[in-house]
Amino acid sequence: MSAADAIAEELRVLRHEVERQAAELAEARHAIALLEDQNAIERLQYAYGYFIDNRMFREMADLFCDEGSWIEICQRGRYCGKARIHRFLLEVLGDGRWGLLRDEVINHVQQQPIITVADDRQRAWSRARAQVQGNSPPGTPHFLLADGIYENEYVREDGQWKIRGVTVTMTYYTALERARIWFPSAPPSDAMPPDGPSQPVVEALGRQFNPWHFRHPVEGYEIAIPASAAASET
Repeated sequence: MSAADAIAEELRVLRHEVERQAAELAEARHAIALLEDQNAIERLQYAYGYFIDNRMFREMADLFCDEGSWIEICQRGRYCGKARIHRFLLEVLGDGRWGLLRDEVINHVQQQPIITVADDRQRAWSRARAQVQGNSPPGTPHFLLADGIYENEYVREDGQWKIRGVTVTMTYYTALERARIWFPSAPPSDAMPPDGPSQPVVEALGRQFNPWHFRHPVEGYEIAIPASAAASET
């Protein structure tokens, strides 16, 4: 083999190795991007759960995409478009009231999300579970426990992940008779006084409420304390 042929062979081998590494790097970047997408979607779904916990229906609707969105909760039928979704959440589920009343609880604990992202990273789906706990409205003599399954769809719209569709089917409901629900914890210790005060009680809610450290995942606005305007009247 001549010197020129040897150099050509070395260049061919080197070119092949560079192409192989470039392909591996592209594959690794794509795999990382899919994981980042899953994380963003999980965060989006958890925000949905926190907002429905606190009857924050405007904030819920703002998580949905602008085109082709829907929501279907149990046997209530399907509502399409952000405006209809917001109206359904506020007027049907919320009976016209945003936010919580004093001593009201209506948790929707988001669990077991299995997220599948399309290879083109433009659409995704999740299956998850919600454990529901509540006394809404707070004067009810029962405490609700329920379980539901989500099959949701997401879309990347204007470069951002948003909810396209929510479909919930309930596994069961149960209403337990209750004597009392209480919110204050034990008071500060006299034997070992604390180094600083606790979070103050939000009087309109009748309990403490941790402020949100994050802004709205889609619209970017500051998230309010979910005290209903009606709470001050109760």
